Amino acid sequence: MIYVIIGGVIILIILICVIMVFVYKNRYSFLYIKVKEADNNLDILLQKKEEILLKIVPVLEDAKIKDVPEVIKLKSKRIDHHDLYKELTDMTSEILKIIDDYEDKLDFKKLDSLIDKLNENENDLRATLKYYNDNGEEIKYLAHKFPTNLIKTFSHYQDIETYKIEKREPFEILKK
Repeated sequence: MIYVIIGGVIILIILICVIMVFVYKNRYSFLYIKVKEADNNLDILLQKKEEILLKIVPVLEDAKIKDVPEVIKLKSKRIDHHDLYKELTDMTSEILKIIDDYEDKLDFKKLDSLIDKLNENENDLRATLKYYNDNGEEIKYLAHKFPTNLIKTFSHYQDIETYKIEKREPFEILKK
């Protein structure tokens, strides 16, 4: 009789452990799917941001501004999203500073819609980056917690590198 009870308890413990493994493995899988989805959205948004910047540069050049940074097709460099995000953020800051400095020379009829698109893209980008980072932080949290760290190790899940979201400097662009 006692052996039946001990056997039942052992089977119950094994069953609980198996259920926990499946639950946490599914949680990891779901988080990685969410990160992959955010990564795909980031790819699209970064590509749009690059296209908008490439459209702004000729408007600045038409105004005979000499300090215009060279915006090249960064996608052709085959850099990852983290580097692409940093490069585009730096370029955006430079271009907005130039627009702020030379606002009296610029044709805002052409620039208004491009700057609006750039701001809209920036808002979408920040939301996507926050979604990516939140899920990446959850993965990092699970990777350092027992028993999920064991599941991560045996399932060969990799760590997620989160983004450092940089705040854009406020520029006052006066519309004429």
